[in-house]
Amino acid sequence: MKLVNFFFFFLFSSLVTAEVQYKIGLGSCNNQNYPTPAWDALEEENLDTFFFLGDNVYGDTPSGELDYLRQSYELFDSVMPAWLKKTELLVIWDDHDFGLNDGGASYKYRAQSQELFNDFWNIPTADTRRSREGIYFSTVKTISDKTVLIVGLDTRYFRSDLVKKDGAYQKNTTPTSTILGTEQWNWLQDELSQPHDVLILATSIQLLPTEHRFEKWSNFPNERTKLISMLERLDSTVLIVSGDRHRGGIYKKGDLIEITASSLNRGLPPYPETDTLLLGETHTVHNYGLIEFTSSNMSVVLKDEEKNLLEFIEIPFK
Repeated sequence: MKLVNFFFFFLFSSLVTAEVQYKIGLGSCNNQNYPTPAWDALEEENLDTFFFLGDNVYGDTPSGELDYLRQSYELFDSVMPAWLKKTELLVIWDDHDFGLNDGGASYKYRAQSQELFNDFWNIPTADTRRSREGIYFSTVKTISDKTVLIVGLDTRYFRSDLVKKDGAYQKNTTPTSTILGTEQWNWLQDELSQPHDVLILATSIQLLPTEHRFEKWSNFPNERTKLISMLERLDSTVLIVSGDRHRGGIYKKGDLIEITASSLNRGLPPYPETDTLLLGETHTVHNYGLIEFTSSNMSVVLKDEEKNLLEFIEIPFK
């Protein structure tokens, strides 16, 4: 019975794909020192845009010095596929391309790291990321007659210190603790007030899951509650995209859907992990995500590096 269901599930997905009007690829956790077979699969997907969700290179060191990050960017540039360089790229960072593992606002080289980020990703001179702290951004596209607002958050530059005990991150409930910082929060509120039909919100660390011991928004519960409340008040269709975990999956809280696409080439041995908000399973094999727009909905897809379907959900437009 399960094989039959999977067959029709895959067939339906294939039929939807035939009607796709715009396709965004998603990926994170890509070590420049290792091969990335997923690039071949993603080339065959005929993407309109690819969204790097953080840990786009592994250039961090315990000291936080930036020489190795520079070298990592140089190596990635030499091995990045030609087709990818010709594709529209959207980019946020996470700790390994920020420069310090699990780093935040106390990282002393964060400004210099942002300059490296801007230079490598060819951020235009007039772009606000060149003149303000943090690599957060937004862009608006018209897709399937819908106004699509794409927001990329910076969960590193302003983030307060983590609290850790017995190898697990704890909740930081200090009233002044933050992930986004005051300026980015104000900016986000203004961005979300723009007229839009669809919101794609990118956060390098997971927003919805709460039950694993690693980095996540729920380490700062006041910040998580604030962001979820903002999203739940919107009249638009909302999709959250994240990376970081070396484990892919799809999560749901009310009308909010989150896809975690991780990792491109830093997979883990299979071991179980679940969450109250998880749909289906989590996957530690190398994987990537897709957002496929049709005239009536978004299909959110997780595939392995050989294009095999791992998880799938349709989100109708409001």
